[in-house]
Amino acid sequence: MDNFQNYLPVRNCEYEINNELVTVLFQKEQKGFIEKKLFPKLKPKTNKIDLDEIGSFIWLRIDGENNISEITKIAEEHFQDKISPAKERVELFFQQMFRNKLISLYEKKK
Repeated sequence: MDNFQNYLPVRNCEYEINNELVTVLFQKEQKGFIEKKLFPKLKPKTNKIDLDEIGSFIWLRIDGENNISEITKIAEEHFQDKISPAKERVELFFQQMFRNKLISLYEKKK
């Protein structure tokens, strides 16, 4: 992905907020051929990921308006040295979320 900071993240799953921390809720499908054949009506299990303070802050800034660059700037202003190096940490967060299909990334329309 060229110029990763310009992408617009969009959430693909539900989440809960408890004490200002986010828990991301997602479902994994059955993967194996045998699982699909033996348990065809088995519903996917809801999995949870508890985000820390920084991850929760970033997750809540995914609003369909802010691109990764803008979210990075907001997080850097809020956390200052606590998130340093901000660009790398925020990009890593979004790469992990994208890899696990918890978010989609789109080019921001001008």
